[in-house]
Amino acid sequence: MQRAFDRGRQLLQETRGDRRTRTDEGFQRTERSLPRLTSAFDIPLAQNICSYFGAMNPLAAPIDPATECVWLFDATAYHPVHPYPHAQQPWQVDIRAAFFKKGTGKDVSKVVADIADKIGLSKGEGDEREQGEKTIAERLQPFVDAVAPGRWVQVKLPDGKTVKLGPGARSATIEQTVSTRGEHREGETVSIGAVKEGITPYGPMELGFAEEEGWM
Repeated sequence: MQRAFDRGRQLLQETRGDRRTRTDEGFQRTERSLPRLTSAFDIPLAQNICSYFGAMNPLAAPIDPATECVWLFDATAYHPVHPYPHAQQPWQVDIRAAFFKKGTGKDVSKVVADIADKIGLSKGEGDEREQGEKTIAERLQPFVDAVAPGRWVQVKLPDGKTVKLGPGARSATIEQTVSTRGEHREGETVSIGAVKEGITPYGPMELGFAEEEGWM
């Protein structure tokens, strides 16, 4: 059902130019030849339905380190600028993160091999092909693991304050603005990690600091 819904949404969002490009370049023929991936919403029915409630999800819960993980994307901290004289404000950070179910992707090796053949990587040998397939697998990861809507995570900010991020919306992503205090130099970078260990497979978020002139 989710696959049909996604296809319907794609058709509604397609422009005339998109349809012409897809037809001229044979997109549908290539898509039909690709292995079918597990739906990104391969989750229990109740969680699937409640994911439509976003931040009001009644089944929202902290991330489970045993079965779930979170990606913390790098960000930039900045001082809000006011149109009138004002005391310097705390640093603000627009944090983005995504929640996934660990190891839920199926037949990853089959998909990777198929794509490698289609782009001509099969002509490579030994280390060249191995490295190429590893890169393909890393880039496919968000498409083969099921998302985890309604999850939240706690992270520790540079000033020592702990904040709750989430819960994630239906897409299992969050975009949240938080404030932090402290003396930081232009260009300084610090790491922000989750309070719980073992849930950030790609490491902590790297947070850079930029003064007003730093955006120029």
